Amino acid sequence: MNMLATVRTVDARESIFGRLHALLAARAASPDSARVEARRLISMAMADSWQADSLWGAADAFHAHFDFMMQTIEINGADDPNLRILRTKCRFYLEQVEALCQSLS
Repeated sequence: MNMLATVRTVDARESIFGRLHALLAARAASPDSARVEARRLISMAMADSWQADSLWGAADAFHAHFDFMMQTIEINGADDPNLRILRTKCRFYLEQVEALCQSLS
């Protein structure tokens, strides 16, 4: 059994979710580039996991809320008070994706 591959996969996934959490907390310079980065990171995290319906559903919900958050920033600016609620919802779905990725791989 190759234990090094498993450790590297877990480390890489934790790094990916760390970057996603940082992306949520930061003020995106470009909402479009933030959307692309979020989709890329979620895809990377899901690459080693089973393709379970619950995982795809949580990922879709995360992307929908993240896209809405980026649209809100584009329209109302980064100081919009509703962003706090949107970030909370994004974190919830991100935590769901993270937990499912860890449990399914």
